Amino acid sequence: MRTLSAAVSAALALAFALSAAPAQAQAKPNVVVMGEDADEDAVPRGNRIFQRVVAELSETMNLRGYNVYDETAVAMGFTQPNRVRRRDAELIEVARAVSNPPLDVVAIFQIYASASKSAYSDIVRPQVRIPGRLLNVRTGQSLGAFEVAGLQLPPLPQGCDRECLLERVGAEAKTIAADVAAALTAKLDGFVAPRRAPDAGAPAGDAAPSAPVTGAGPAAGGEGCGGLPTAYTVRLDGFSPQEVQAAEEYMAAFRCYEHHRPVRAGGASAEYWYETRSDSARLTRNLRLMLDHMSAPGQVQFSGNTIVVRRIATR
Repeated sequence: MRTLSAAVSAALALAFALSAAPAQAQAKPNVVVMGEDADEDAVPRGNRIFQRVVAELSETMNLRGYNVYDETAVAMGFTQPNRVRRRDAELIEVARAVSNPPLDVVAIFQIYASASKSAYSDIVRPQVRIPGRLLNVRTGQSLGAFEVAGLQLPPLPQGCDRECLLERVGAEAKTIAADVAAALTAKLDGFVAPRRAPDAGAPAGDAAPSAPVTGAGPAAGGEGCGGLPTAYTVRLDGFSPQEVQAAEEYMAAFRCYEHHRPVRAGGASAEYWYETRSDSARLTRNLRLMLDHMSAPGQVQFSGNTIVVRRIATR
């Protein structure tokens, strides 16, 4: 009799040999730029300085190849578009609630602007500080932070009124925002692996290893895997301990697999923190194939970052 490991490897090889070419891993994540203005000293949302900074951050990241979405456009169906003085907890909740399109990264920034008069003359200089940071929407992982501050800006003209102040400070904030955006995109580039072309003659499907994979291995950095590492909660319900072991070997053999960690386990269920560079379409497809080749009738349900693989008991 073949061992369980040999059976899993054979089934994987058969599944991926017969399957069509899989969905390509997402090359660039979906990004939304949001401003945190809960601090009363920060420039509030809706201010023209705020709008110029949002536009500059979005445009810089867009030109670097990221899919940047407007917060108002994607969230106006369930939020108040004109709401101000929002904390980061609210921003993260809004980003997670957007499902069309699903957002991967939120770029959060603040703007602090003021003007100070010299102690020795009538010269008034504007001061602008813009901190920014990147968060993985699904996992909350910090992807990087950067701040531009302390620059000596040109003095304001004599008699500069509110209109003059908004325009002058807005222009300086726009320039500073470009530096912040360049630094943040460089940090995000470090997390996004470049997509590599598969070797000539390599199979089109998710290649199975010759031996079962239980940890990070050749499949973890598989060819053609690009994009931001994404984490899912994968829950197996209604499986026997032997089937749970087999399913874990399947999941560790999927292409673009990065890492997994058991969260909880019981007699008929198990839950995993599963990290991959594969997108949700490829992962759910591979899980359905896994059920087919385990001869286990079941369903794969996906919502947010949770995937439930449920075995259906039959006579």
